[in-house]
Amino acid sequence: MDKVQKSVAVFILLILFAQLLSSCDKKTCIDAPDVSAVEIKVSIERLDKKLHKIPTKEELSTLLKSNPTFAESFLHVSEYLIPEIIIARYHDLLNASDIDSLFYEVDKTFGDMEDIRLQFEDAFRYLKYYYPEFKVPKIQTVVTGIANDLYITDSVIVIGLDYYLGPKGKYQPKGMPEYLLNRYQKEYMVPQIILMYSNYYNATDMNDKTALADMVFYGKAYFMAKNLMPCTPDSLLTGYTSFESVDIEKHEQVIWAGLLENQALFDTSPFIKDKFLSERPKTFEIGENCPGRIGRWVGWRIIQKYAQEHPGISLPEIMKTSDAQKIFNESKYKPIAY
Repeated sequence: MDKVQKSVAVFILLILFAQLLSSCDKKTCIDAPDVSAVEIKVSIERLDKKLHKIPTKEELSTLLKSNPTFAESFLHVSEYLIPEIIIARYHDLLNASDIDSLFYEVDKTFGDMEDIRLQFEDAFRYLKYYYPEFKVPKIQTVVTGIANDLYITDSVIVIGLDYYLGPKGKYQPKGMPEYLLNRYQKEYMVPQIILMYSNYYNATDMNDKTALADMVFYGKAYFMAKNLMPCTPDSLLTGYTSFESVDIEKHEQVIWAGLLENQALFDTSPFIKDKFLSERPKTFEIGENCPGRIGRWVGWRIIQKYAQEHPGISLPEIMKTSDAQKIFNESKYKPIAY
């Protein structure tokens, strides 16, 4: 093959690759309203920058007093009879000779965080569109020597950036299994936070203790997060790998049959519910390749089907519907074999 032929071949491959990326992008995105007119301004307070080598214990104490949410949720200051003890320990950590490499890795991974800020801004713009009363929460970032990952309320979000350095990071949470560690990476951070933030809009019947109620609750959370981040790959919400995502869609009927065979839907036993809804590497009761938390994913499929069966229903209407049995019945969910 001469140089011209090689150049043409490479050009064709590049076009095919670009088309593949384009088709993947189209598949990733869902229909979403135009929210360009919605005014939202998000800022991220970099407490981690202020904490790095903070000169004195007195200055650290002042910073913690002015940021009580961080002080309590990450350092648990109130649990100490003498708060100065934890303040001194944390000051020593922040000024230890080897902590510089942790701060350096955080800086290298996250930079100025403008991309993260824009992700929050886009998601909150959709949230403001659906819920006009929504107020942007304060967002702060910290580094604590991998003491905690997140603290979320409807008004404050505190992020431990050092938790999100990923499986290739020099510093990692001790004892965390790989299937969980894979989710503690930069690209997962905002989608996972938005997923958890949806809890403040997710109505549920507290008297319904069935697995189905939990499935629907998680399903609504995924549904809302996807609508707030409409072009975010599903894998960043579910935490499944690309292979797992394709595989469970392919075998959705088998998964559903497994749930029915195990009589899991209306079981109220925490032991049974944990098998299908809690963090596990695999759901072995369905298959050795079936990922954990599969009941949550099925819940999402139920909500997607429910939305299809109710054209024109709004996101807030779905989120405020707390009757899981009603949602399930009206979804007419029954996966078919591919």
